[in-house]
Amino acid sequence: MKNIYGLTYEELEQYFLQISDKKFRATQVYDWLYKKRVSSFLDMVNIKKEIKEQLEKDFTMKKLSILKKEEDTLVFKYLFELEDQNKIEAVLMQHDYGNSLCISTQVGCNMGCSFCESGRLKKRRNLETYEMVLQILMIEEDLHLKITHIVLMGIGEPFDNYANVLSFIDIVNCSKAMDIGSRHITLSTSGIVPKIREFSNYSKQVNLAISLHAPNNEKRSKLMQVNRAYPIEEVITAVKEYIEKNNRRVNFEYIMIKGDNVTK
Repeated sequence: MKNIYGLTYEELEQYFLQISDKKFRATQVYDWLYKKRVSSFLDMVNIKKEIKEQLEKDFTMKKLSILKKEEDTLVFKYLFELEDQNKIEAVLMQHDYGNSLCISTQVGCNMGCSFCESGRLKKRRNLETYEMVLQILMIEEDLHLKITHIVLMGIGEPFDNYANVLSFIDIVNCSKAMDIGSRHITLSTSGIVPKIREFSNYSKQVNLAISLHAPNNEKRSKLMQVNRAYPIEEVITAVKEYIEKNNRRVNFEYIMIKGDNVTK
């Protein structure tokens, strides 16, 4: 049974057409899910009984489990347990410009970056779209606040879960759902060149960040296994093509590690 938090607005419209209902029903359901935040289909009082019963047969609204929450000054770190007992993390950071949530996109990661704790756990599976959406909903509910910025920079490589990540962005950006502006969403990649090129055709103006972390291939390959497949020259070429096509600024991330990628 599918989790309804994994359906984009267009997919929900198609569902209602398939059950011989009206497309506008998707607007009603999205309103209950993302504006009113109900926890049961039965609470959707302006929807006919038979439609609510059909929704209950076809979908679940099951949430994730919060195993642990750690707090520091303006920072909240969450450990979630998924239905299959796998675990992921998300971190909320409060800034003067808003509340920014760093979410996970996979259980584990295959990129093998030596400085990244997440890479110690090899990829077990991709997160489903609803598992990314629920990281936002559950933290908003727990902290009683509105998340204004999203960073896909937690556990996992977003471009290694491309289809689900784009569906996630469609949902959180949708004005009928969370209405988080596309320019408030940042996707960070270790540098998967074919996906950078594919992402350059994406219609939403989402921010792109590249994990660089070294000035040359020799040092970067030691730090990041992905560089052996997509060396710096190929990454930079793909980024230049992305900028030329979208006229969007690209951020480069660089962790300074004494003795590895900095000399002083």
